[in-house]
Amino acid sequence: MWNQVAVLASGLLFSSIVTAANPRIESSKASMYVGKWVMACGTLAEINHLPNRHYMNFDNKYPHQSLTALVWNKDYRWFENRYGKIDNYVGNRFCVTGTIATTQNRLQINLTNPQFIKLISE
Repeated sequence: MWNQVAVLASGLLFSSIVTAANPRIESSKASMYVGKWVMACGTLAEINHLPNRHYMNFDNKYPHQSLTALVWNKDYRWFENRYGKIDNYVGNRFCVTGTIATTQNRLQINLTNPQFIKLISE
């Protein structure tokens, strides 16, 4: 029994260390973290709503954004339930957490849960 407790405790300790190691970066530095799990922070420059997805572009409008957060339609309502109409937040700083990927030569984080986006009050 104590062995199971020790394994559980060491697993929890390891997961907290891994979580603490995730860097918080400026979205303008996203290109240096492709394939990495990060918290990327920047100014929400625009939101583009397409029929089945929503693009949240950081720092500049498309096609000059430093990073895009993609939210699919099936998940978007959860974000609006938490924040209200997200379009009202253009110009505010946000942090998004996830793995930075390159999609069609653009840097992107796919968001499926509003717990991975945070409005920053400065």
